[in-house]
Amino acid sequence: MNLLLKKQKTNNPEITKKSTNIADLLNPKPVSPGDLPRREILNPKSGFTLIEVLLSLAILTIILGAVYSSFFTVQRALERFDDVSLKYQEARTALDIITREIESALLKDPQEKAADKNKTIFIIKDLDIFGNTTSELQLTAFSFRNNNLNTILYYVEEKDGRLELIKKEKPAVLLSKGYSIGIMEEIESFTVETLFNDKWVKTWDASQTGRLPDIVRVSIEFDDKGKKVKLTEYARPKIGKRL
Repeated sequence: MNLLLKKQKTNNPEITKKSTNIADLLNPKPVSPGDLPRREILNPKSGFTLIEVLLSLAILTIILGAVYSSFFTVQRALERFDDVSLKYQEARTALDIITREIESALLKDPQEKAADKNKTIFIIKDLDIFGNTTSELQLTAFSFRNNNLNTILYYVEEKDGRLELIKKEKPAVLLSKGYSIGIMEEIESFTVETLFNDKWVKTWDASQTGRLPDIVRVSIEFDDKGKKVKLTEYARPKIGKRL
């Protein structure tokens, strides 16, 4: 009877399967890659290792550093461009006004008496301010501002250790008070020259030469982040040399 029960138990497929599974768990057989599903072969582990995380952080740090470096470089370049472009604009505007007024300069007969209140002038003086070359330009011309005949003076003045180009203007005929205005701040030099006997000279007095200069060269020099920049314009008086 007992022997029959043992045979029945042994012939039971469920019992045989369970015993086989338990035996496999207790004594696992080595598994070859061919026996594993493709998904398990490609991804044998889940998550990231510490080395992978550190490597990712290092790469991210390098990328962010490059991005921030580029951003600040562009920002500094834009700020510098704004400063420089403003300087260039001021210098170009000043040169444009001065050359227009030189081209409209007017000179009456220089043999007129000095006491003549309506005497016209064109004078260039060579000056030196704290070792910087500067010029003083005084002329009678039709104003850029109101097209009236005015006496105009350009000169350089020192303020707090910096040079500033100043313009003074008043009517040449009417006895009225003129005005003074700053043209450009923080310049290095302001130079006015005229061509005489094939040479550029820094002095001119129409009361002595008896005429206006044929051509005038005007230059403004300023500092651009430690680099000196010099802009130059040329002007030819277009109105008759003498009335």
